[in-house]
Amino acid sequence: MGIVSLKKRFNRIYSLVIRFIRGEHSGDALRNVSISILPSLAIYLLGVPASTAIGIGVGSLLTTLTDPPGNRKDKLSSALVCIPTFFVASFLTAYLFPVHWPLVILLGLAGFTFTLYGLFGPRYAAIGNMTLILMSFVIGLAPKHPLAVGLQITTGAAIYYLFSLLQAYIRPYRSLKYAMANGFQGLSQFLLIRAQSYDPSIPLDITYSRVGKIHGQISEQQEQIRSLLFREKKIIGHQWPKSNYWLSQVYGLIDLHELIIALDHDYDAIRKNLADTGSLPVIRRAIKLLALEIDSFSQPRIRFRYAQQLYYNTIKLNELLIELKNIQQQQTGPAGPILRSIITNMESILEVLRRIQVAFYQNQEIQDKIDTAEYQQFINRPLGSLDEIKNKLHLKNPLFRFALRMALLFGVGALIGILFLDFKYTYWILLTIAIVARPAFSMTKTRNIERIVGTFSGILIGISCLAFFESLPLLLSLSAIGLFGFFLFNRSNYMVSVIFITLGVVIALNLFEGNINLILGSRMAFTLVGAFLTIAGYFLIPVRQSSSLVHLAKEVASYNQHYFQIINQRLSDNLQSSFDIRLARKKAQTAMALFSDSINQMKKEPEHKWIDWSHIHHFQALSYRINSHLVGLSISISKKNPEALHNDIYVRIDELKPLLTDLDQIAEHISGSKK
Repeated sequence: MGIVSLKKRFNRIYSLVIRFIRGEHSGDALRNVSISILPSLAIYLLGVPASTAIGIGVGSLLTTLTDPPGNRKDKLSSALVCIPTFFVASFLTAYLFPVHWPLVILLGLAGFTFTLYGLFGPRYAAIGNMTLILMSFVIGLAPKHPLAVGLQITTGAAIYYLFSLLQAYIRPYRSLKYAMANGFQGLSQFLLIRAQSYDPSIPLDITYSRVGKIHGQISEQQEQIRSLLFREKKIIGHQWPKSNYWLSQVYGLIDLHELIIALDHDYDAIRKNLADTGSLPVIRRAIKLLALEIDSFSQPRIRFRYAQQLYYNTIKLNELLIELKNIQQQQTGPAGPILRSIITNMESILEVLRRIQVAFYQNQEIQDKIDTAEYQQFINRPLGSLDEIKNKLHLKNPLFRFALRMALLFGVGALIGILFLDFKYTYWILLTIAIVARPAFSMTKTRNIERIVGTFSGILIGISCLAFFESLPLLLSLSAIGLFGFFLFNRSNYMVSVIFITLGVVIALNLFEGNINLILGSRMAFTLVGAFLTIAGYFLIPVRQSSSLVHLAKEVASYNQHYFQIINQRLSDNLQSSFDIRLARKKAQTAMALFSDSINQMKKEPEHKWIDWSHIHHFQALSYRINSHLVGLSISISKKNPEALHNDIYVRIDELKPLLTDLDQIAEHISGSKK
């Protein structure tokens, strides 16, 4: 039994490693390393001075981190913003480098201005953050020719985006493909956490906490999928042969999310009522098989390879459903309706999975679809006017407060650099601030720990490599591996990425500059100074989650109420379009995911011990319970013959009304307690 268990664990780890290697970030890492090194190396071999080649390489290297997954339009927009921003920032930094006090003022203004790029979305926030890192690097280069430095950085940025856009036009739906795979994998993990809710040995507060954490991740994944798909006119306009294939996948993924949310009920009551029925272990096994089936869609090649195993899993799942139905028929109390609801939900999930399966083999027309003109309402729109931007520039806006903090931190970091001119690597203070500082205390603290541990570990590995290896080609290869590892883990595990980049930096600086003791001492010392400043900055200009929590609580109550009204309207008007109900559900569940994420952030703030969590936790549990009932209602009225469920639907509607009233009242209580 031990050997079998060990083999299963090994296969699971092997599967995770292979999936990670095949992920989008792996290909991006190889592309980024190649573009960062090869063009600069080619330019150097053609006889161009080393300083020019290094400047172009730095430009390409930093530009790679401004380009998260996206479609052709996203990448073109990034290029049009990033390239001129990099030129202006690098030129001004190099120009003012010899003049200390104006440089301090420039860096303070840059900390404020480029942080506010986040107003226009995550893609532009990445450009703003990397611009601050670029300015830190330019200081480290000790430039003597400002225009030359600006042109070198700009050339490197242009080279990177040339290849990035070329890749996007050759493989336009690459990011969408990977986003869909991540979406199915995420829902599978979400469902496995749901299974824990039916296990009495696991405390409910732990399961609710886990659900809240992963719900935010799932919401972000679905938002990315909607953003990538619904802005592709060829797909939503059915102008591409595989339009129905992609739309069927997305519809299925969204419907699965809806059905998995519908498994959320009053788990305390479920555990008590089902405790003596013997159904809880059966439910857990069935949910795990459903999760395995969903996960298989994230890896189409493996799904086809193991089609026979999946077929047997489906048979086993049907047997479990029959067993649950037999248990349900024997119940006379409240356990009967609870089991009926769970069985119906699982059958609906299987129905959606069959629909997705058909899309794998046939380009079938979608029956219940949204009109082309309505897709845009499912996408978060960026700020579109000066008035909208002005409305965000106030102290109650978390991003505005964070921009003020970054201005202060960059100004202080630059001032320390002036006071310690004899030290060569003071710019690492600014680098640490730009990389580590985040609006929330928990994220800043986590990044600090990861950066310090990663830096220390990378230094030890770097010293070991320099001590044991003397071959120049081998050391250069290790430095390149460090760069590749940084790109490979930058999105998934920041601490590991820091270990790799520190390894690469230590080896590269020692080869080109020597004096390893100064390099190591300075990197560790100035990293610690930067880390300390980021923590101090939070307490000077805090961005607390409590203010956003009040707003989000009101949104959760409001959007669930709106969802309820839309369901009522559709029931009375017998409307055929699913647009309104899908949009209402999306808004309600997005608000709930943001609320859960805000709670997780608040629990890590220094002030969390003085907060009364009872009402907040009750509100969160009640909102999930209400939303699950709303989803169940929307599923019921979408059936082909809802008249048969007519009485049951109206009974459930009457039960929901007082719950919605309670949700509004608790939201007001949270609002009053935070004033």
